Amino acid sequence: MELKPVAMYREMYERGHDELPSVFDASTGTVEDDRDRILKYMREVRAIFDVMGESPDLFIRDADIEGGPSLYSDGVWIWREDSLKYLAEQALVLPTEFIEHVRALDYAPQNFDTRDPDFDAAFLSYF
Repeated sequence: MELKPVAMYREMYERGHDELPSVFDASTGTVEDDRDRILKYMREVRAIFDVMGESPDLFIRDADIEGGPSLYSDGVWIWREDSLKYLAEQALVLPTEFIEHVRALDYAPQNFDTRDPDFDAAFLSYF
């Protein structure tokens, strides 16, 4: 099983994940008309891995985001707590495939089995 990352950037990790895009290449001139609904969907899924620590804010010098490395997933896609902050505050690109996925679900997260060992291995690769 492979989870597809959304709004996850290589700068979020100290090592590894060179396959992720740079947050500094992710800016777009516009955001979707339904960005608020997409973000609501992203916030409504279960946190699959809560982290009590902080992550450095990639846009604000000397600032941290509490719980930034915490992971969320809808069973197909995966993102972090700090991803939500960046998407709410910055005009960052979202993958077309992810947008279509959320719209096809009518912005309502579906249940999935978080106890699946393949799922565990997939999401832990992003922590």
